[in-house]
Order: sequence, then structure tokens, then C-alpha cells
Amino acid sequence: MNLELHAEVNADLEGSRLDRFLKDYLGDEISRASIQHWIDSGWVKDGEGKIILKSSYKVSPGENFHISVPPKPPLNLTPIKMDLEILKETKDYLIIRKPAGIASHSGPGDRSATLVNGLLYKFKELSSVGGEARPGIVHRLDKPTEGIMLVAKNDIAHAKLSELFRRRNITKKYLAWVQGTLPEGEGTIDQPIGRHPVERLKMTVTPKGRASVTHYQILKTAVSKNGRKFSLVEADLETGRTHQIRVHFQSLRSPVVGDLLYSRNAALFQNYGLLLLSYWLEFIDPFTKEEVKVVLDLPERFINFENNLENF
Repeated sequence: MNLELHAEVNADLEGSRLDRFLKDYLGDEISRASIQHWIDSGWVKDGEGKIILKSSYKVSPGENFHISVPPKPPLNLTPIKMDLEILKETKDYLIIRKPAGIASHSGPGDRSATLVNGLLYKFKELSSVGGEARPGIVHRLDKPTEGIMLVAKNDIAHAKLSELFRRRNITKKYLAWVQGTLPEGEGTIDQPIGRHPVERLKMTVTPKGRASVTHYQILKTAVSKNGRKFSLVEADLETGRTHQIRVHFQSLRSPVVGDLLYSRNAALFQNYGLLLLSYWLEFIDPFTKEEVKVVLDLPERFINFENNLENF
């Protein structure tokens, strides 16, 4: 059975390329390369049933597009037994707690076991729209980040949950210990983020990047015996770019504690890992219309860090 998706152009996306529009509409977990493959394969039609074969086609407000993607071949992934904490389960989706140190899905050069391997062992069937290597993954957390993730069990759920993210009808909040003190007790970091021009594993604040907005509030501050300052902050994402929280706080010279990629002294805190937690997820269930809210307590390593930070 083909995966059937529909997309309608809003006024704010007038003049966008078709591939860019569809990526923005369907969410970050569907790659632009996949969408371009759909277009090249003749799987994208306009509202009148005409096949659109150009990724560069400029869309107009009110236009409708229908995407019919043939079923993928069986996933060539090895199920691996993992101790995964299921926070909520319905017939259409899961809410799980991703451990720190496990990638959400496989990536270039990384052959280690991922969350996907554990999910396939436990659930067998997951959505396929995100790509062969990303079954079920609607959104991702960085490998060193712990916390709440949504996982789609089928393609319809994947499309509906992705729409929540696209329309920003889902609330994601994070807790992080950062080094130093931020400019205000609360504020907004509105800085575009893009790939680092030299260090390709990194992202960076750049005028050429995509719009990225992080709201934050300082919950508490502390000072070590050596005069190092730390702040526990709550971050509320308006957008969901790769490494967004880590890059935004590093741009204010307040990197997340234990960040091996964006902090020069991360080795000092290696016993605690990256102190970044996706702790709050809230949305209206697209199937039942009921409010869903899941909130995590602080992990033990966060508490241990706070109890020992005066020694740094």
C-alpha cells in the first residue's frame, strides 16, 4: 500500500521551491534528498493530477500537492535488545525516554547501535516515511542528549505528528546546566544556524543559516570554590535545528556543561556526560484530541553534578 500525503501551500511560503516547501511541510526528519527522489520518480502531483518533475518548481498560495510513495522494501536493520523506558504508548505512537549516548538513528561513519535498533526489537513495525534508516523517528535528539522522544508506529501517525512540529503545535522544553551566566534572567536567542564552514561535524551561528529561536529562563545559579559560575536553565524551542540549544548557548559563551563538541573544558565534567535533558513534551493528540503532557524528573547525574559543582 502506497504512503499517501497531502500538502497545501500557505501564503508565507509563496515562491518557495517545491522540494524546500515539501521539506518544511513534512518536517526535518524527511531529508531533502528523499523529497527530490520522490519528485524525480514522478510521485508528486499537483491538485489537478499533473505530475511535477522539477524540484525547482515555484509554489503558489492555495496550491495543493499529492504525494504517493510506493512501499519501501523490508528494512535492512538488525533488531537489538535494549532496556527502553516507555513513557506512553498508543496504537499509533510511543513516547519514550532516550538514554544519553545512543544515537536516534544511524548516520555517516557511525556503526554503533542506535535507538532504532532497540525500537525494532521491541515493536517490529514502525513508520517508514522518514527513510529506511529512520523507521518511526519523527524528531531526533542528539546522541549525547537524554530525554523524551516521540516515535510513530505507522505512516499516518508519522504524517500527523510531523504536522504538529511543522505548525509548532507541540511544546518541547529542555533543562540544561550551562557554564557562566546569561545576559538576563530570561530571554530569547534569535540567531540563524547553519553548518560550520570548516568543522563539518559542527553547526554554528551564521547569517546563511536557517532561522532558529530559543527561549530560555534561568532557574538557579551557583558558583564553585574556584569561582566558576553555572546556571540551570529551561529552554523552550520555537524551532528545532540540529544542535540548536548547544549552539545558541555556546554563542553566548555559556556552553552546556559536558559538551565535547562545543566546550573547550568539557573533559572536566566527563563523569556527568552532556547535561542537557529533553524533559517536557506537550501536545494535543491528533487522533483523540486529548491533551498529552509528559514531564521527566531530573536524572541522578544532574543532581550529582549540582551536589559537587562547588569543587570545579
